[in-house]
Amino acid sequence: MDRKDWTRIGVAAAVVLVPGGFMLGAVLAARRLQQARVAAADVSAPPKDLPED
Repeated sequence: MDRKDWTRIGVAAAVVLVPGGFMLGAVLAARRLQQARVAAADVSAPPKDLPED
């Protein structure tokens, strides 16, 4: 294959794969933030099994 063909393949791969990588990264970051918020909420909440006074 010519260098020109490889350049076209690289450009096509970048156009197709990069937006998918950004979306995947955004989804993973959102899931991690959500899990961190849930963990922080669980730590700050009092235990449910303690009797009330």
